[in-house]
Amino acid sequence: MISFNCLPEHETLGEFARRECVESIDIRFCRNDAEAGADEAFIATCAPAEAEFATIYGITDLGEARAIHDVDLDAAGADELAAACRALFVAILAARRDPPDAAPRHQAEQDAISALSSPMD
Repeated sequence: MISFNCLPEHETLGEFARRECVESIDIRFCRNDAEAGADEAFIATCAPAEAEFATIYGITDLGEARAIHDVDLDAAGADELAAACRALFVAILAARRDPPDAAPRHQAEQDAISALSSPMD
């Protein structure tokens, strides 16, 4: 079983896909372009042949990309990438059969927007 390393702790892929209203999958191939010995990574999207790792994103109904899993692109990583994509696809289909009630999600978004636009004391 894959431990999805970008999900909130103790949240299953199914719960995440349903809560975030994930509708599709995106895979980004990446490499670290930081100078040798640099303190921080500089992650760049690149062609698959140049990639060191891949990140799987779930695309929400609002068009937002939510990171789900990072995987190194070695022989085992390629199998893990395929298995993670399959698991996400299954979770998306299951979430479509039992969609969340959009009203609480919409209300939470409106409350967040109101909090940002209210005057500060």
